[in-house]
Amino acid sequence: MSLKSIINNFITSGIKSPDLEIITKSKALNIFLCILILLSPCLGFFYFSIRADLLFYTIIGAGILGISALILLRLTKNLIVAGNYAFFILWATFLIIRWNTGAMSEGGLMLLSWIWNAALILMAIFITGYQWGTIWGTLIFVETGVAVYLFRTGYEFPNLIPSDISPIYSLGAYLSGLLVILFIAFMYEKEKNAALDREQLRSRILVESKKYIDTLVEKSPLPTFVVDLEHRVIQWNRACQKMTGIPTEEIIGKKVPVSLYVDNQRSLADIMVEDPDSIMDKFSSSIVSKTESGFFEVGVPFPDIKEGIQANVAVAPILDINGVIKGAIEIIQDVTNVEGGNYSAYDNQEQAIGLASNPIFKIDAKGKVSFWNKACEENFGYHSSEIIGNSPLTFVSKSTRKPFKETIVRVFKGESFNGKEWKYYSADGEPVHVLARVYTLKNIDGKTKECVVENTDITDLALRMKELEREAIEAKEKLKSMNDEYVLLRKNIATYIRKKDPETFDEEPDTRERKEDVKDLKKDIEDLTKE
Repeated sequence: MSLKSIINNFITSGIKSPDLEIITKSKALNIFLCILILLSPCLGFFYFSIRADLLFYTIIGAGILGISALILLRLTKNLIVAGNYAFFILWATFLIIRWNTGAMSEGGLMLLSWIWNAALILMAIFITGYQWGTIWGTLIFVETGVAVYLFRTGYEFPNLIPSDISPIYSLGAYLSGLLVILFIAFMYEKEKNAALDREQLRSRILVESKKYIDTLVEKSPLPTFVVDLEHRVIQWNRACQKMTGIPTEEIIGKKVPVSLYVDNQRSLADIMVEDPDSIMDKFSSSIVSKTESGFFEVGVPFPDIKEGIQANVAVAPILDINGVIKGAIEIIQDVTNVEGGNYSAYDNQEQAIGLASNPIFKIDAKGKVSFWNKACEENFGYHSSEIIGNSPLTFVSKSTRKPFKETIVRVFKGESFNGKEWKYYSADGEPVHVLARVYTLKNIDGKTKECVVENTDITDLALRMKELEREAIEAKEKLKSMNDEYVLLRKNIATYIRKKDPETFDEEPDTRERKEDVKDLKKDIEDLTKE
């Protein structure tokens, strides 16, 4: 194992996650604990030198407990548990130190050390989220209320810091707290930029995928076109050009041509965009198949195409990530020369199916594969001798076996389907996603029925669409989370960093110089907050 991998394993506590946000937060918590452990002996030595024994034991104890927090994070790999334990150590340490260094004295300068509470709350929000950050904020406000009450009742807070170094000590606590807050702001900004970079990368992937899908539509052998919500054609492939005689450049941005209307007013795609529920009512007797996802296949005539054709028109909605219809895609299949599955262009059905470029197999009444064409052998890797006579369920995925069997049963009862999405497994064990057309076919004797399954391989498209959908959802959620956290960070900086004027300084030259330095620092923080 290399030194780099050992260091990376240490600062991440061995946490392995595809979520980069979790890795970033685990690193931040580890670094925070390591700094606490390393600084505790130094600060402890300072307290020991000024004979503040209580503070010495407190800070050394905090360092030891910080080691236990590191061990807890590595064992549990739970940011919530280890993070809250670490914040409790820090809060308890601040409480003991602040209440024993005159933090509520009338002079007011010691109040500067309370800025560390802001750092604790912001760190809690960054590591454990808003819910736990709110809980820690509430606890600190309660602590503040108790301190104010005790101060108003005359309680005298002890001050273990010698009076001659108390101003410098307080200012040092204030400046170090500001540095920690700025460091947290840097982490927020860095994580936000990383999320934006990931979103831009995913956007490029989406653009590339759109081009990929556009290419698939363009190269489809079946006439295919897409309309948007304004009923304008936005995609029109070559098969559509060939069928209608209308070039792409003349139809893009215009309405669907009248020759493709199905009710003298609109195309099936227009109806899908406008009122998809009416398809069942208008074409109930012509529906060839339908799915729960909104896919319909309707048998309709097109008298103005060529010399008049009979077609099976498949139409499906195009949905956005929220399930809202943004358009519709329509695919037209000329079935003028197809009757009951017999392709009259060939001498017999075996020749038609055997020479098909798509993977096609047949199932007999006993549920066994009775035919397996060359395209099946090439796409699925099984030779016909291995499959014929066996159940098709041997290569059908378990997740789609039930709908596969139900479809085959319904086909033998006389129904037919188009657009059935199933998953097979090839001879190599690789998943193969298909879009299938299933229909009945009479055997040579004219009596025995067989079921024909005509498959279109959509594996690349299915896998890419699922991956892009998942990444788009993750990117949307992460970007929203980061924006919310960034806005809250800016609000917290404005809320917790109060303007503190060191009025108790004597107007000596070096004191005035320190006063000017403090004012300059405050101005820098105000500028940062405005940005």
